[in-house]
Amino acid sequence: MKKSLLRWVKNKYTLSTTIFLLWLTFFNEIDLIYIFQSRKEVAGLKAEVKRMKDDNEKATQALHDLTTNTYSLEKFARENYYMKRENEEVYVFKERPEPVKQ
Repeated sequence: MKKSLLRWVKNKYTLSTTIFLLWLTFFNEIDLIYIFQSRKEVAGLKAEVKRMKDDNEKATQALHDLTTNTYSLEKFARENYYMKRENEEVYVFKERPEPVKQ
């Protein structure tokens, strides 16, 4: 067992491959850890771009709907700015925040 292990350590190809892999993994400027972190960051940024594109499409659709449809404009004004018609009462119900559990 000991001779077999010693033979693997003395082999120049095994030794050079081990040193090369250690260099790539830890000591190089652009090591494997940096590459994996960068890929994770890129995936997160791509997801954020997709979410922003979806939000942009929704906002564009809402703007088009508000500029072309008077009913949706009135609904938007009532919901967001609490506007009302004459002889009409507006009641605003707000949910109570839940107490913080410790």
